[in-house]
Amino acid sequence: MPPHDLALRTACPAHLPAVARVAAVAAGILIGVIGAAPAAAAAAALRVPDEAPASAVGGDAAPGHTYCAERDGAVALGSAQWNGWGKSPDNTRYQPEPAIRATDVPKLALKWAFGYAGAPGAGQPTLVDGRLFVASASGRIYSLDAKSGCTYWTYDAAAGVHTSISIAELSTPRRAAPPTKSSKGRHKLTNAHLEIIKAPCAALFGDDKGTVYALDAQSGSLLWKTQVESQPLARIEGSTLHLGHLYVAVGSSEPEAARDPGDGCCTFRGSLAALDVASGHVEWKSYLVNEEPQPVSNAAGGAPRFAPAGVPVVAPPTVDAARSLLYVATGDASDPTQPLADAVVALELADGKVRWAKPLAASQAGLARIDSPPVLRTPAGGRETLLVSQRSGMVYALDPEHTGEVLWQFQAAVPDAPGGIARGAAADHRTLYVPLSGLDAEPPNAAGSLTAIDIKAGTRRWHTASPTPACSWAESTACKHAQVQPVTVIPGAAFSGSMDGHLRAYSTIDGKILWDYDTAKEYRTVNQVQGAGGSLQAGGATIVNGVVYVNSGSAEGQPGNVLLAFSVNGQ
Repeated sequence: MPPHDLALRTACPAHLPAVARVAAVAAGILIGVIGAAPAAAAAAALRVPDEAPASAVGGDAAPGHTYCAERDGAVALGSAQWNGWGKSPDNTRYQPEPAIRATDVPKLALKWAFGYAGAPGAGQPTLVDGRLFVASASGRIYSLDAKSGCTYWTYDAAAGVHTSISIAELSTPRRAAPPTKSSKGRHKLTNAHLEIIKAPCAALFGDDKGTVYALDAQSGSLLWKTQVESQPLARIEGSTLHLGHLYVAVGSSEPEAARDPGDGCCTFRGSLAALDVASGHVEWKSYLVNEEPQPVSNAAGGAPRFAPAGVPVVAPPTVDAARSLLYVATGDASDPTQPLADAVVALELADGKVRWAKPLAASQAGLARIDSPPVLRTPAGGRETLLVSQRSGMVYALDPEHTGEVLWQFQAAVPDAPGGIARGAAADHRTLYVPLSGLDAEPPNAAGSLTAIDIKAGTRRWHTASPTPACSWAESTACKHAQVQPVTVIPGAAFSGSMDGHLRAYSTIDGKILWDYDTAKEYRTVNQVQGAGGSLQAGGATIVNGVVYVNSGSAEGQPGNVLLAFSVNGQ
């Protein structure tokens, strides 16, 4: 029997509704909107410690099972956090209060390493209330202690996961009962302290089969799951949390198949859906291709082809609360006539109706795609601007007040090192920091760089080419220096990872490299899983309470399976 029953234990009376839903799962009752789920499946998905809790630095725990010695408490939202992909719904990837000064960044050293068992990490770490929430490519979700890396719980989704995790409150915090008075009118000392009871929270994420999940953030038990899209190749590309709703981007691997004339395709249509975080109910869903696919021809070998199709939503949406809009970036279509393909699309928050769209062309085929979320930012002394980074290397500033009118456009790559923009840029109050990857140029090259662009003027502030050290791994994997990983910025420093395994911090003033750490090495992990780093590609670094967290290892470069934590002098 486990040392404590995570499924039934409560932290406070406010947690009772969530526990009731967990009990329903144990009884085999549907709590989402998909269909009945047997109790055995729920029990298999929820993994509880099968041994005595162990400390974060060793003990007698089996590899991968180093559970925290102390019981996990309720999780509450706060100011010191990184919740979801972009830190905030405007997707700036800016941490204004990192609890580390730029002058101390050169002192960063490894604090601990955690090993993902059986698959690399995916997405990027989320940190709320001293708890890390991370996902692996196999679909295993982990809740870890942010200080030590010990494990609170794990949960296995039905498919792989590569999105970030968002934490949402399911109700509002409330005050505990006030102190009672004795018969003489004096307060009892035992009840003299008035406490705030934390509301129950849900950990929200999507998988590679089009399903969205909500787990109890404290225990890891399943609250609900909703099949947002049933097309076989659909996957959840990301989500953004805002005012009790999770806005979910639905993409697919099918557009790649569309380029093969011998393959019968395509039936996928990109979409955006709004889910109620308490119930998982789909409030609305908007397809970006209006017509359902119909047979149009037979491919070689008789396989049917369908159209129209495509226009995946390829990144988490951006919320514009002032205008009640969502902005999404879209990919290409199976036919060239779709008006919302390779565009920035603005949709109504309330019902998902398209307000306006801005297609952005490129000089070369395939480079018009926008792989990262639009960034909504108001520069000092300027107007609010929607910043869009295209695979071609072009950066656009759009006016959200005037249906996406182009304010300026700027080619971020320099002529002697052509590169595209694969993942997310980051922005502070003055500058957009854009990572460039030669792998996304035509023709491809192994170079990378980081460019800083003045948001108000649309001019280059500085450009720093990626160093080209020899990679630490064998020649079986090519050594590339492309900067594919999303950027993260704090006051004074921008963090950018490279396919060569190096995580670097750049001065936001002049682009000078302040700190450089090669993550592609073997590690002694806190959970005793054999761990090694590799290329930095998917989710970017997250920075909270003076600690930098990053996943190392890539399926498209050098493999790896570690989550790394860095702090000043490793303390």
